[in-house]
Amino acid sequence: MLETHNRILIFNSAFPGDIVLTTPLVRALYERFPGAYLAFCSTPAGVRLLAGLSYLDRLIVYDKHGHDRGITGLIKTVMQLRSERFDIVFSVHRSMRTALLLRLAGIPVRVGFAQSSGSFFYTLTVSREPALHETERNLSLLKPFGVDPAEVSKKPVLPVTGEEADHVFGQLGVGLPRGGGPLVVVAPGSVWGTKRWLSVRFARLIDLLTADYQAQIIVVGSALDRGQADQVIAQCKSPVLDLVGMTDLRQLCALIRKADLLVTGDSAPMHIAWAFDIPTVAIFGATTPKLGFAPLSQRCRVVEVEGLECRPCSEHGPRSCPLGHFRCMRAITVDMVMEACRDMLPNRRSRT
Repeated sequence: MLETHNRILIFNSAFPGDIVLTTPLVRALYERFPGAYLAFCSTPAGVRLLAGLSYLDRLIVYDKHGHDRGITGLIKTVMQLRSERFDIVFSVHRSMRTALLLRLAGIPVRVGFAQSSGSFFYTLTVSREPALHETERNLSLLKPFGVDPAEVSKKPVLPVTGEEADHVFGQLGVGLPRGGGPLVVVAPGSVWGTKRWLSVRFARLIDLLTADYQAQIIVVGSALDRGQADQVIAQCKSPVLDLVGMTDLRQLCALIRKADLLVTGDSAPMHIAWAFDIPTVAIFGATTPKLGFAPLSQRCRVVEVEGLECRPCSEHGPRSCPLGHFRCMRAITVDMVMEACRDMLPNRRSRT
């Protein structure tokens, strides 16, 4: 029984959105096993994202692309985890490197997915069911311990406070664009090319939101999104606040928490908005909600082209369309997305 394990580690070193979707598992462990010591091992970005989460006693940095890369970094992390003397680890991450790392760390009970590379390194495995939402798949790791994922909250939780959100503009040294309408955060970028809607259509959408709602528009993203963001902003006739590459994940969370609406693709900002109950319009191209990553929220509208036999072409969406036509995004019109925005912004033509 899990009650006999006093020191529990949760491990996920994937993308920020994946970290957000692991937080229901953290909360479930905290609520069902009070008194247990809970630690979370993640990337520097993941640790920054979760800093201050009340359910956790400790955050451990695993900088797999930086200081902890290669065999030397692996050994260093193994020794660090060994020193923590964990009783059990729940691994959401499915790589061979992760499975090996946790085996070498000497953690007696290692719980992971049966479909993971290196699943033979785990002492307990659970099937990762494709039909479930990602949060439910993560929660299913608790099944061997008598926890039914269907009875557990799937909503993500993030530690960014209202006070942090109130101070984010001062922290960044910027002011809002002119206009007294709703604050709309637009996140056009993605690591995966087939998750990006056309730049000219993002620009047209921004102009419509500004004209119809006097919206205050903020464009966000990482430094890697700079190219697409420049294309969007260059084609806008309306003023926007360009914060692409200027925020860390924590500040991005604070901005989204302040928003009246988020417009994004199938990416981390969508999951962050779900945690804060922010109205969201999510544009899905190569991926589909059936893969289990769309928010389970009434405050999210997914815009997609249904009936394309080629969707989804992969779980994350490839960098370019395998068939060359990119119909999944090209067929999504500005009117389709604007209609979803209107659903999420009823009677919000002025910001109170």
